[in-house]
Amino acid sequence: MAPLQKRAWYGLLIGVVWAVAIIVVFIAKGGVATFTEDPAMRLILAALLIGGLIAYFIMMRLTLRKPGQVDERDRLILGRAPVVQLWAVFISLAVWSIALTEIYWNQGKIPVIFPYLVFMSLFIVNVLAQSVGILIGYWRNWGMGSNGCC
Repeated sequence: MAPLQKRAWYGLLIGVVWAVAIIVVFIAKGGVATFTEDPAMRLILAALLIGGLIAYFIMMRLTLRKPGQVDERDRLILGRAPVVQLWAVFISLAVWSIALTEIYWNQGKIPVIFPYLVFMSLFIVNVLAQSVGILIGYWRNWGMGSNGCC
């Protein structure tokens, strides 16, 4: 398995654990209603957001340390993976926008918590989508030419 592919699997694992941890804390602490009233919950969620970003950054620094570990195929895959990221972020943002608009239409405003949750979720979606984009690239052989060569 190529180092970039390993990094994608590690990133996917970190992203899933990160998302699950945030969701579990959010639900266990009481959800939307508690978020506005409990500063400790907001601090825990902020710490999880920052901790997940740090974990992902450390993983990226520990993998692919040497420039020679990335070949032409990996560069091509890395060049195409952001398309998956972009679409994942756009779709997530569209889902959030439509859902929040429909749910809070009669009230004329959305609670303050939701822009924060949208922000957090887009970070997680971005991390997950980068890993998924890289793995799709290996699965589809984006970096391979018609003759099987780079």
